[in-house]
Amino acid sequence: MITLTTAATAIDQKKDISDKQTLRKSHRIYFKARLSSFDTTNPESSSDTFRGFYTLFWIAMGFYVILTLVRCYEQDGVVLSLGFFRLMSRDTVALLCADVAMIAQTFVVLPYAHLLKKGHVRHRPTGVVLQHTFQTIFLFAGIHATYTRNDRDWPMTQSTFFTLHTFVMMMKMHSYTELNSDLATKYRRLLYLKQRIPKWIKDRETASDEGYSIDEQSELTAMETELSFLGQELTQGTTRYPNNLTLANYVDYLAVPTLVYWMEYPRTDKIRPRYVLEKTTATLGTMLLLYITTERYIYPQLYTPNMSLRVVLEVLFPFIMNYMLVFYIIFECILNWFAEITRFADRNFYDDWWNSVTFDEYARKWNKPVHHWLLRHVYAISMDDYKISKKSASFVTFLFSSCLHELVMVMLTRKLRMYLFFLQMSQVPLITLGRQPFIKNNPTLGNVIFWVGMFLGPPLLGILYTRQVLWENMSQS
Repeated sequence: MITLTTAATAIDQKKDISDKQTLRKSHRIYFKARLSSFDTTNPESSSDTFRGFYTLFWIAMGFYVILTLVRCYEQDGVVLSLGFFRLMSRDTVALLCADVAMIAQTFVVLPYAHLLKKGHVRHRPTGVVLQHTFQTIFLFAGIHATYTRNDRDWPMTQSTFFTLHTFVMMMKMHSYTELNSDLATKYRRLLYLKQRIPKWIKDRETASDEGYSIDEQSELTAMETELSFLGQELTQGTTRYPNNLTLANYVDYLAVPTLVYWMEYPRTDKIRPRYVLEKTTATLGTMLLLYITTERYIYPQLYTPNMSLRVVLEVLFPFIMNYMLVFYIIFECILNWFAEITRFADRNFYDDWWNSVTFDEYARKWNKPVHHWLLRHVYAISMDDYKISKKSASFVTFLFSSCLHELVMVMLTRKLRMYLFFLQMSQVPLITLGRQPFIKNNPTLGNVIFWVGMFLGPPLLGILYTRQVLWENMSQS
């Protein structure tokens, strides 16, 4: 006969299982078929009241390119200077080889996931130590490769690409390992319960022919509830753990435009060649705009010997324009291109960040893949594992993001200057300000403050970092 203490434990276990179900669902990232806001195939965008301004913008950009090329020919005798392009395209083969080698290192997570499944490695604490040790080595190996490439520095464009891709691969590895570690623990628990429940029933039937007592029934119900919960957690769509632990599944995950791993994603019916061509053309055309703006209106101003207020004012508009173009290239063109090639149906890569009233709203909306990763692997983990409040978890997430951004700048400039870190952390008091009633109740004012910050932030960073490099070069000479 089961004691009252055992029965109470079983009841508490059932309640704990229910709490775990609620906790997991609140932090889970759900994927569903969606289109991005600027996608020409989005029916909501095609019927939007302001769709004419989108058309006007690209017409204006066309005239902008023509005017710039004419001025370039009048001033320099060539339609477009290729000096900056030659700098961008330098050492391309070495960059490609280094990138392939970096990606190849991530495949170590596959055998590791199988070790977790079989129980040869336990997620806590051994797995956590191994996981973070390898990720740290992987990250700093990328930093070392950027610093010491053939005993000379890569130009900023090559360093930027390799740095960001290293971060993307590290985040993908972390998400893949974290989820499969959690699933491996649940899988082993599921196997244990499948063996224990029949034996438990047989033992009770042998011990008594009078049926189960209330306490025994409570224990059985708790185990069956947990078994059902684990079955749901180990299944996503038509895929069930551990059937996802294959080479094809991991390669597919590396290709799809998301940083958050899940066993199965929503897919489109087919690949549309016309759509792929459209995004390819849009990428190349927008990169031309980006190149012209940088080569003609930003690069010369930042490296002029004498800095004045007029120089600062002259780079404000080119910087914000480049910011918009980079956003469009990455989140509308490149990510949608990869989504179409992999038939990835959830294309909610951004929300209407341009309407943001506070900077935390902007952080949630402008880069959804990174936001989802931070939400799942920093914010939720901070609360679940370290039992801190939502407010503290938000601060930790913001601090972590700021450190990663500054690390990117360290890899690009080869020195620790902390400009980007402090500028990002300065958004914390601005977020608090944005939540005050006089701004919260006046969204137009909040949006104005947001856009003023956007106009001033990127140019300020560009000036600080490039002037520092220029001063150091002048002092050395």
